[in-house]
Amino acid sequence: MRTRCHRCLRPEDHCVCRDLRPVDARTRVVLLQHPREARLAICSAWLTRLSLVNAELHRGVSFQDHPEVRAWAAEPGAALLFPGPGSTPAGAWPGPPPRVLFAVDGTWHQAEKMLRLTPALAALPRIGVDAGRPSGYTGLRREPGAEHLSTLEAVALALSALERDPERFRPMIEAFHRSVALQLACARGPERRARHRPSRAAPPGVTTRGR
Repeated sequence: MRTRCHRCLRPEDHCVCRDLRPVDARTRVVLLQHPREARLAICSAWLTRLSLVNAELHRGVSFQDHPEVRAWAAEPGAALLFPGPGSTPAGAWPGPPPRVLFAVDGTWHQAEKMLRLTPALAALPRIGVDAGRPSGYTGLRREPGAEHLSTLEAVALALSALERDPERFRPMIEAFHRSVALQLACARGPERRARHRPSRAAPPGVTTRGR
């Protein structure tokens, strides 16, 4: 069993903590992670949580009865980071950044199910981002389209545009790309590792909730 960093949850030889310089964003980021996504070797949502001072992470499938999620969703100006028809590009968002921004961490199918089971989230105004390039997951994980980025990339790009300060959030993306590069090197090397971690208890500060 490889020794893991207790902060970033990566194997010690793949630790990216030195690259994670927590940023204090104006927007509260609420990360909602599908339980299966938490088992992936690169946990983008957890790295996002570590990268932002003003963020929290909850795991589950339905959050309709989750008191904290419901309270944040009821905040005036709350928005949902989700691509596709009906979303407003982050760079074209009118007025100040939303006070609360929800980000769903899961595959396209998982995310759609989570929103279907949580109408309070599905009803929120939606914000989209366009990286102008393929996801940093390229070579490690297949995404359904160019607009589908890792959770960390999407959040960092959205905050960059909403707060008009790309340089402040650039280190988040650089740390994620380094994590992917380390994982790819491991996967292509003589000692290949599984892309999933065994199930484990949630890190401190992460709430879990089943359907």
